Amino acid sequence: MEKKLGAKLVKRYLSGTATPKEQRVVEEWYAFNRLEEPAIDSPEDFIRIKSEMWAAIDTQSRPQVRIFEKWKWLPYAAAILLFVGILGIYEWQQSPQEYEVANYAGPEIKAGHEGATLLLSDGTEIDLAAANVGEITTKQGVVISKNAQGVLVYSANDTEPQVNKAISNTIVTKNGEMYQVVLPDGSKAWLNAASSLTFNSDLATSATRMVKLQGEGYFEVSKNSRPFIVATASQHVRVLGTHFNINAYAESKGLVKTTLIEGKVNVVSSSGERIIKPGEQAVNRLGQINVHEQDTEEILAWKNGFFKIDGNLHDIMLSIGRWYNVDVQFTADAPKSLNLWGYISRSNDLVTTLRQIERTNKVKFKIKERTLIVTN
Repeated sequence: MEKKLGAKLVKRYLSGTATPKEQRVVEEWYAFNRLEEPAIDSPEDFIRIKSEMWAAIDTQSRPQVRIFEKWKWLPYAAAILLFVGILGIYEWQQSPQEYEVANYAGPEIKAGHEGATLLLSDGTEIDLAAANVGEITTKQGVVISKNAQGVLVYSANDTEPQVNKAISNTIVTKNGEMYQVVLPDGSKAWLNAASSLTFNSDLATSATRMVKLQGEGYFEVSKNSRPFIVATASQHVRVLGTHFNINAYAESKGLVKTTLIEGKVNVVSSSGERIIKPGEQAVNRLGQINVHEQDTEEILAWKNGFFKIDGNLHDIMLSIGRWYNVDVQFTADAPKSLNLWGYISRSNDLVTTLRQIERTNKVKFKIKERTLIVTN
């Protein structure tokens, strides 16, 4: 394996495609070789000596070797030992290190931040975190701008005539991002990590105010006689003016949770519909809707800057994985159904958050680059 790796390193070095670390490994070996042998002035000589060195190793590995052959190849053998040693250190440095949380010594894994990408149906793509405060663009008579608080705001452009064709807008948050937007009709929406919200630029004037959600979003809908509808893959939520949260992540496999904070909403699925009151949650399991009372503080914790942990370990870790942008893996003995309760700030780095959970003495974590391993 070392010989193959060495050959690849030398080949990449000679072709100019080696990384700075790979170049250093080859040059250190080359410098040592020059101390023992005449100067090597061409790539062909370099490749020839490399080939002879590998051949020397093969010769030395045979059962019977004459003494003068050992001495003849001693400088090469010493160079090889140094080269393989350097390769070993290089490989160790390059290989991902696995740490327990208690003695984590890797790079800091920071909390998520405000950020999102705006995708327009005409192909325009805007990084909202990098966009400057002020007007970003004007499309179809609608001004899209970013205010001093970093919130995306849609407003009518009175200087341009209204157009009949609306343009589609999609705001996408990645893992480790969340974002707030003021929609064209004045309604407000907050998107949690790994979510998207799609709506048309004519939302302020269309007969029905329709938006499409994937992931999790909190809405404060402006009161209006025109209905406001939030569509997910398996249901519609119909309101006139209210505050509510919808959790519809794809990994939930059709499970959608709608929690009402203020006002009244009608949850409609393929199998029926239910009207819920403030403090209630409608749980849609593949079209079947069940309603129960719900702690709204827990539901809105993500929007307010903390994790309110009150549930099973599996769901908690998925939420943590999205916020810190890490891949969560469970070992066979991981206590996925373990129920936990507590408050943790979402501004903590990952290790601080995990150490607080480990204080239960019922779960342990290991970190390997951006992979989080959950174990008993």
